[in-house]
Amino acid sequence: MAHADNGRTRILDSAATVLRQKGLAGAKLSEIAKGAGMLAPSIYHHFPSKDHLVEDVMMEGIYRNSRHIVARVEVLGLEASPLVRLRAAIVAHIDFLLSGDDYSSAVARVFDDLPDEMRRRVLAAYSSFDNYWRDLIVAAQADGSASAALDPTVVRKFLIAMLDSSSSWYRPGKLGPAQIAEQAADLLLHGFASGTV
Repeated sequence: MAHADNGRTRILDSAATVLRQKGLAGAKLSEIAKGAGMLAPSIYHHFPSKDHLVEDVMMEGIYRNSRHIVARVEVLGLEASPLVRLRAAIVAHIDFLLSGDDYSSAVARVFDDLPDEMRRRVLAAYSSFDNYWRDLIVAAQADGSASAALDPTVVRKFLIAMLDSSSSWYRPGKLGPAQIAEQAADLLLHGFASGTV
């Protein structure tokens, strides 16, 4: 059984890498199998179809990313201010996306291309992730450290879209993941304009 689990893990890891690099349309089972060190037909011993494989990668990406963010925020404790906790979540999310985790980057890259039914299931799994971000935003609004005039759902949707996009455009260069994470947090929490407009 452990051998089967190992094969399944190798396939998932390879699929996450290929999805991250090539997107859904460009992900070929033959390439995924090669990355896992097996032949394409062997994939069907572990997954009934490419769709099942893709969906498992999506679920694993959501799980890993959520776990990473929650751990980085909750270590601060409830005595940390809501803005400090929100900043930690932003930095953790970018750090995770840009640190080479193929699963979360695959989620960000292929989510919009998923078939409707699969997208609905992935969104359902994503709801606890969304709720966590909503709670961080609402807490910052409730204590007066963030604008209560902004709808928390709009803030969350723009924030997550902004952060998720980083995995599609980021290339190692002048700024590393840590610097980009800090700038993303500054942009959201302090804005772009230096004075009144």
